[in-house]
Order: sequence, then C-alpha cells, then structure tokens
Amino acid sequence: MNYYSPDDNHLKLRSTRFVRRMFAMRQLGTFLCFLPILSVLMEAGKGAGAYALLFINAFVWPYIAYRLALSSRDHTGRERINLTLDAAFGGIWVAMMAISPLPSFIIMAILIADRYSAGGWPQLIAALQAFLFAFVMVWAAEGSPVETDFSTRTVWLTLPLATGYLLALSIVSHNLTLSLRKKNRELERIALMDPGLKIPNRRLFDRRLESEFLRTQRGEGNAYLMLLDVDRFKSVNDTFGHEAGDFLLAEISALLRDNVGIKDIPARFGGDELGVIVRDADDDTIVVLAEKLKSQIALIQLPASADFQCSVSVGIAAAIKAQSIHEWLRFTDEALYQVKRAGRNGIQLWRDDSLH
Repeated sequence: MNYYSPDDNHLKLRSTRFVRRMFAMRQLGTFLCFLPILSVLMEAGKGAGAYALLFINAFVWPYIAYRLALSSRDHTGRERINLTLDAAFGGIWVAMMAISPLPSFIIMAILIADRYSAGGWPQLIAALQAFLFAFVMVWAAEGSPVETDFSTRTVWLTLPLATGYLLALSIVSHNLTLSLRKKNRELERIALMDPGLKIPNRRLFDRRLESEFLRTQRGEGNAYLMLLDVDRFKSVNDTFGHEAGDFLLAEISALLRDNVGIKDIPARFGGDELGVIVRDADDDTIVVLAEKLKSQIALIQLPASADFQCSVSVGIAAAIKAQSIHEWLRFTDEALYQVKRAGRNGIQLWRDDSLH
C-alpha cells in the first residue's frame, strides 16, 4: 500500500523541470545537427525547400515543442511525443543525406542514447518506430540513394555533434544520478526516523546496536545500552489522553537529543520504551548520565496537569559483558525489570552479581 503520493503542484513542478531540461538539450542537439546536415545537403545540391525545413527543425521546432509541452495538461506526456517527433525528423535527415555514414550514424547513436536516457525502453521503441517510418518514406521518395563519401568539411562539422552533445548528455545524466542519490538518502533517513519523536526508530537502532557491539568486541570502544521505560505510562494515556502520552514521549526524546553525546544514538525502542546507545563510557560516567536524564525527566510538566510528575525506570548494560547482541539486550532488559520489581523510578547497571 502506498502511504505517500506527491500532490499536484509537486508533480507539475517535476514535469516542468523535465520539459525545460529537454528544451535545452533539444536546442543544443538541433543546432549541432544543423551544421553537418547542411554540409551534406549542400554537397548533394538540394533545393531551397530542404534548407528551409532544416532551418525550421533546428531553430524553430525547439520553441514550438517547448510551448506545446508547457501548454498541455500533461507536460511529460506531450514532451514524450515531442521526443518521438525528434526521432522522425532524424529519420528524414538521414534519408535526405542518402545515409552519409559519418553524420548519419552519429545522429542515430545520439537519438538512441538520448531517447533511452529520457524514457527508457518505451520511449526508445517509439522513437525507433518513428525514425524508421520517416526514413523509409523519405528515402523511397528520394529514390533510395546511398552516398558513402563525405567531405573533410562534413567531418569537421560533425565533430562538435559527436563530442559536445554526448558530453552534455553525460553531464545531465550525472547530475540526475546525484540528485536521485540525494533523494534516496533522504528517503532512507526519513524511513529510519520516528516522525513523532524526531529520533531514530527501532530499525536504525538495531543497525547501530550491531555496529557498536562489533566495535566494542574489536576493542575500539566501550559501548553501553540504556533503556528507559516511562513509569505507569498507560495511566497517563488513560487519565490525560493519548495526546498527553505523545507529548510526554516527545519531551523525553528532546531531552535525550540534547543531553547525550554527539556520537551517541537515542531511539524509540518500542512503545513507551526509549533507548540510548552510548558509544564510549565506563560504569561511573554512564550512571552519572542516567541520573542526569532521570532528574531532568522528573521536571517535565504535562499541560493537562500541573501536579503530574514523570518518573522513569532505567536499565543499563555494557556491551563488553555480553557474548552477543541478544545477550546485551537481555542483560539491559534484566537490569530494567529489576528496577521495576523494586518499585520503579530507579537506575540499575547490570553486573555479573547484580541480579543475585
């Protein structure tokens, strides 16, 4: 099931960018194609009608295509039609050049690369069909000529097309790839964050838990896991409503973000439980941090009740004490439940003899 659907304004902006990008590339491509095609047509002694059509295709058509796309209700769909028409124009010029090898094959290669880049296989197939149809019709009308010779002038005028346009296409493709990577990273970041609490969710927490456990096992640090459980959280929801419970968790999350180290990882562990992976600490500093958090959490006030006082139960375990991630979690959980069994509102650091 899709939970996100871009709004109309976003879709329109995205399609407009596509049209503008295609307009710029079309301007460049038709201008660079104009030079070698004109050279071949002049050598073949074509009439004024051919030159006029070439001029229109090179310098007028890009603006017509741009306006048609922007004025259409479906910008992207209209632009894909324009791209197909570009291919048809390509077929016309290859036929009128009598398949002169150098410019003809360069134009065909660019059409294939550009159409596939713009719309994948569907766009390429439509473009090839339009190209072949236009080529066959014009080539047959011209008497199916084939000209294998080309002048030095045509070679020099084809070089900017062979190099400049492909370079521009590479730059555009690279920029689009970078943009896509940035968007993917942002989507992944969003997917790994709890939207209400603005801290990592359990999925990211588990990833970091694994990496910090392995780092500790390699002797590169000394990670601790701290679990905080809001005491009698259900009664907060039942008495003051779920909005009050959400507010309370959000306030505690803000305290965690503000008070743990830059490299530490606070996260929503599940339900009313929050967790913190403290990267480098010792038994004394981790308890001091827990006491600080606990005392600041006690100062949180609910808008619905001035008399409410929040308390948390805190369980802590060191990664170095565990043989696996599951054992590390279990030790922390055992320390937390020892606090709960003792009446809540306390801190327990797991030690080998702490539960006996």
